Amino acid sequence: MARHMTFHVGEFAQMTGVNKRTLHYYDSEGIFSPDSVESNGYRAYSSRQFYPFYMIRMFRDMGLDLSEIKEYMQGRTPEKFAQLLSEQEAWLNQEMAKLRRMKQIVANQRHILAKAREVKLDEVEEQEFADSRLVVSENLRQLCLREDWEAVERQFATHLRDVMEGEVLTGYTFGVMVSPEDFMRPGHEQMVSYYYVLTDKPWRQLSKNYRRLRKGGTYLVTYFAGDYMNTAASYARLRKYMKEHAWEHAGFAYEESLIEDMSTANAQEFITRIAVPVIERGR
Repeated sequence: MARHMTFHVGEFAQMTGVNKRTLHYYDSEGIFSPDSVESNGYRAYSSRQFYPFYMIRMFRDMGLDLSEIKEYMQGRTPEKFAQLLSEQEAWLNQEMAKLRRMKQIVANQRHILAKAREVKLDEVEEQEFADSRLVVSENLRQLCLREDWEAVERQFATHLRDVMEGEVLTGYTFGVMVSPEDFMRPGHEQMVSYYYVLTDKPWRQLSKNYRRLRKGGTYLVTYFAGDYMNTAASYARLRKYMKEHAWEHAGFAYEESLIEDMSTANAQEFITRIAVPVIERGR
């Protein structure tokens, strides 16, 4: 076996890419100490300490506290090392899942923002939608009818918290659902039935009480710019088009923001999409 070389503090620090203060601190705290003290008082590190030192740095990068590392180093055994590695592997799996979710959120948000810049405003289009999974809030319609807007906002806050804590959010925007009867009644566009968010999460990971399928099919779609509270003209546009082209509504209308507060501080730059499922009249 090759002879182990020894290095003074400055040499070891240079070779491992840290400064001497770090080594002095680790030594004073009992985390990682020199292998020996020479006759002249110089503290010397051994080449066999390179690997343990790099492992300590890796564990620090993984988020372990120095106190945890110290406890392990002062009583380390093969069994404890195996346990530590197992714990860190589990932590890494969680972090990797979190990073994949964050990457998905970023990609979906970029797609939505790019799409919002290409839409035609104040027109009506016929579009084919695929099935999509929604996570919905408690029913809000009675609160809206009573004009209890504070309670409505509290429900939105609760819905947002549940979506975030449940890791349901995958980068799609939030929206509101308007019932068919309110859609058809001018002045009732603010009578929201549910808040919702689209998700890519599988059904099995969602609570049955709050999951809803938005069925695919033909939808009438319009986009408008401005404060998303000013929806009356857009709903009127959809009703007019529906009447002129022999369509009937076939379910809830879905109103969602493509560009909103996170993208701009100017409400006049908001872009909102309203989509309503339709069938041919008389079917």
